[in-house]
Amino acid sequence: MTNGVDPMVVREAGRWLARLGSEDVTEADHQACQRWRRADPHHEWVWQQMAALQNAFQSLPSHASRSDLLERRGALSRRQLLGWGGVTLLSGALGYGGVRSGVWQRQWADYAAGVGETRAVALSDGTRLVLNTDTAVDVRFDETAREILLRRGEILVTTGAREARPLRVRSGGGVIRPVGTRFFVRLMDRATQIGVFEGAVEWRQGGGSPVSLAAGRQATFGAGGIPPVSALSVNAAEWENGRLIAERMTVSRFVEELARYRYGLVDCEPGVAALRVTGVFPLTDTDQALAALARALPVKVTYYTPFWVRIEKKH
Repeated sequence: MTNGVDPMVVREAGRWLARLGSEDVTEADHQACQRWRRADPHHEWVWQQMAALQNAFQSLPSHASRSDLLERRGALSRRQLLGWGGVTLLSGALGYGGVRSGVWQRQWADYAAGVGETRAVALSDGTRLVLNTDTAVDVRFDETAREILLRRGEILVTTGAREARPLRVRSGGGVIRPVGTRFFVRLMDRATQIGVFEGAVEWRQGGGSPVSLAAGRQATFGAGGIPPVSALSVNAAEWENGRLIAERMTVSRFVEELARYRYGLVDCEPGVAALRVTGVFPLTDTDQALAALARALPVKVTYYTPFWVRIEKKH
């Protein structure tokens, strides 16, 4: 929701949803809401997105409603969530469309890490996984093969001793075959990013030819042809240590990365998106990281709600 969406329209839509869901709603309220929706196509689009998110939230079974998302934020009514512009919370927790929900995927995964968490897992073959924020992984080992399925998020893999059963990591329709290695895999909306710290990996998607990545290299594999291979930063997996190391990183990229570690919406004004920052920022305390950004650059951090933060130009 950070691209092309007016945050004020989000807040207005949230207020209308809260009003129409209240016990004392009137016919005049319904008519006024209809006028607001017809006044601008963007109003209607945001309204439809929020209504879909509200329906997804209401359809959650009780065990999912008591997930880490709501336990961490306390008992909030649906009306309070929407009145606060709570679509930012719902979108961060559920994603667009319940099927791809982070809550659902983490709920049923073999191993999972919640938003803002990391988790280390030792597998039976000696392979070590570190799960980054909002990650869900399934592990399928049998007599002939070992398979790790990345359903969501990002993992850092350190393979164990070689054995006869091949090890495969599946992500986004592709298969990774590591060779005595340490590497990360990040599943994005329409692509898989892979970076190799030690050893080598081979990526194959569908019936295409395999692509090899050696230590110190990374690439992002999508639906197109063979992507360009670039140098891998030694700091690419510092999230394992709870740190984001920025090297002339744009504010827009900083916001994109930091938003993965907190619930809700983090965005920035277009006027500050291209500013660049260098520094070490804590991922275990995103409020502290935002405060550090404001000290490093001529920007201010505005908290419109507990779940909606915006980086703005300091006047």
